[in-house]
Amino acid sequence: MSNGPKTHHTMLKNYFRIAWRTLLKDRQFSLLNIVGLSSGICCALLIWLWVTDELSVDKFFPNENRIYEVMETNRANGQQQTSDESSGLVSELILTQAPEVEYAAPLAPPSWWPKYTLSAGDKNLKANGQYAGKDYFNIFSFPLLEGKKGEVLKDKYSIVISDALAMRLFNRTDNLIGQPVRFEQQQNFFVSGVFKNPPHNSSQQFDFVLSFEYLYDQQNWVKSWNGTGPHNFILVKEGTDINVLNKKIAGLITKASGDTSRSPFAAKFSDVYLQNTFNHGVSTGSKIVYVRLFSLIAIFILVIACINFMNLSTAKAARRMKEVGIKKVVGARRPQLIVQFLSESVLMTLIATILALAIAMLLLPSFNNLTGKQIAIHLDFKLLSILLGIIVTTGIIAGSYPALYLSKFNPLIVLKGKLPSSFTELLSRKGLVIFQYTLSAILIVSVLVIYRQVRFIQSTDPGYTKENIVKFEGEGKLLQSQTSFVDAVKRIPGVVNASFTSHNMTGRSFGTYGVNWEGRDPKGAIYFEGFFCSYDFIETMGMHMAAGRSFSKSYGADSNKILVNETAVAAMHLKNPVGKNISAFGTPLQIVGIVKDFHYESLHEAVKPAFFLLQGDGNYWTKFMIRIKPGQQQATIDRIHDLYTAYNPGFPFTYRFLDDDYQKQYETEVRVATLAKYFSVLAILISCLGLFGLAAFTAQRRRKEIGIRKVVGASVGRIAMMLSTEFLRLVLIAILIAFPVSWWAMHQWLQGFAYRIDVGAGVFLLAAISVMLLTLLTIGFQAIRAALVNPVKSLRSE
Repeated sequence: MSNGPKTHHTMLKNYFRIAWRTLLKDRQFSLLNIVGLSSGICCALLIWLWVTDELSVDKFFPNENRIYEVMETNRANGQQQTSDESSGLVSELILTQAPEVEYAAPLAPPSWWPKYTLSAGDKNLKANGQYAGKDYFNIFSFPLLEGKKGEVLKDKYSIVISDALAMRLFNRTDNLIGQPVRFEQQQNFFVSGVFKNPPHNSSQQFDFVLSFEYLYDQQNWVKSWNGTGPHNFILVKEGTDINVLNKKIAGLITKASGDTSRSPFAAKFSDVYLQNTFNHGVSTGSKIVYVRLFSLIAIFILVIACINFMNLSTAKAARRMKEVGIKKVVGARRPQLIVQFLSESVLMTLIATILALAIAMLLLPSFNNLTGKQIAIHLDFKLLSILLGIIVTTGIIAGSYPALYLSKFNPLIVLKGKLPSSFTELLSRKGLVIFQYTLSAILIVSVLVIYRQVRFIQSTDPGYTKENIVKFEGEGKLLQSQTSFVDAVKRIPGVVNASFTSHNMTGRSFGTYGVNWEGRDPKGAIYFEGFFCSYDFIETMGMHMAAGRSFSKSYGADSNKILVNETAVAAMHLKNPVGKNISAFGTPLQIVGIVKDFHYESLHEAVKPAFFLLQGDGNYWTKFMIRIKPGQQQATIDRIHDLYTAYNPGFPFTYRFLDDDYQKQYETEVRVATLAKYFSVLAILISCLGLFGLAAFTAQRRRKEIGIRKVVGASVGRIAMMLSTEFLRLVLIAILIAFPVSWWAMHQWLQGFAYRIDVGAGVFLLAAISVMLLTLLTIGFQAIRAALVNPVKSLRSE
């Protein structure tokens, strides 16, 4: 009995020694399998790292299961819209009306603001900031190195800075309480706390926090029911039933404002990043769709790699049937043979996994650059457990069918050189090929549709000319001299036109329900996007008038005039709108022009009602829009920089091109398209590797038949076609199965876009041609090679 464990250890060691020799003996087979498996595992590993990182966003807070964001639904014109923006009054109202809520805080996020100029001593630098309610750090437990979380935002002149910003401003992170920080060279704030920089998997990225009460002093609309924009967060008490809470708060806005079309509800904050389709009111498409998509792609590729192994191993059975027969004759039992073949499979998977891990580490910097992530591979217990699981699971699944198939041979028949075959075995192998190519065809169609949709959204005319527009924020002294600055800019050589506006042109900036007109339903409200702008804004942006005129000094003061877009006219049901009177914020205004609809949000969203009002100097939100001549960009920008410095000393000049901001709206889609392209190409290559090996073994198995056909006069082309037809038939069946599935999947994905392509027959035709050509190229080489073999040689070998 004492020798039992030693005997088993010796047997196991012997199994793996034989497995290693077998791999070395047939290098072509081993290479094909290891390359296919390692590619599949590497791809699956990278996707798993990406998916894990996505799923971890905002999950790091100890109390994350109690943090909720207050969303708002709005019903207008028979449609319901959902937004993560509401009035800054909502959080305070919920806190007073719902005892289940422990803390509540409004937030004006960094995406609203330019990078502010902060100064300490002789240092002037740019930083991202936000305005938050006093209990913000009670809700979000970002670690505080200095200060108390319930007190750091009590004073409206407090500023809470990150440790990274503290090092940039003061070269230290301690003893900073009470230190002054000059904001925009105008206002002193005093450090009340220092927090650790938010981790990379936080959806909230900021350098400093100011009091929301200070913002209210500057912009009182943030606490009005007609003004929307602020985000609102609550921390509920332990054991709170969120469904009960949502029923309780559903009518609060209606009760407070009289607006029956708006209703708040609480959504779990850690779910918002993946499952909410809105970001600062901008529809982005639910990220959970892409997490599921790439998880499926990872499974598909791993399954394709396993199918390769199974098919190649069963096809290789002809070379090993005598080995199996001899082992059975000398006493080997079926379980021992099964263990032997499974050990070969597990060993090959182990080699492939080690190779995949090495490749993944090499590719990770490029992968991070492509995905915009900061993923790192740590060989911790979790990752090692997953890799071990992949080795065992993939090894057993990939090797199970060959092991069971080879071990069941009758030794007497096998030693006579006859390989048993059955309809079930043939059907299984063909079924695996069909399944493999079905997955590949689905991926090809998906990539083509995603690519076409991305190209469509990038090339669609937004309704204005976004190219050659330099954009920068107004701050400092420039806010008091906007008009004179723009007039001076227009005189710069290379400048075509110039204006300023409150809007960023890429997403929602300011919205209101405070537009009224004759015939409006008093119980309902329609959201309007507001554009406060200077003269020449319409012309600078290259927008078009559908009727009437734009703002012009030729008509005297236009301060009591308003422009609206075509969608606004339709929403208000106005006939002959030019000359009609409406009101905004309680001020009577006359419509003098109708602007043709344009896209100020991404194409995920339909165009919404919008209005334009003249903006004077001193607006807190000013963005300058300067159209410059192509071909002279840098020289013109240098002249603008010199003028900016003269008007606004002490403030760095930072600019962007509007078309770059426009394209950033579609970063997710572009990344998805790129990743899907790479992974699909990899899946197809793995499938082709398997088909290449399978075609080689098929040709070898039929070498006697090929020799006889050549002797009786068959041409090389006829024999090549005979060998190719069988595989092409299987691929055609796969295509017929894949197309309906891929059409349904892509149809569902496209529903996330208000403006989208039609999935026409051309996509499927191109996919079918691509798959068939790849199949022909893969098996054609082996087919022609087999057809060229001397028939005397092949018949003699039999």
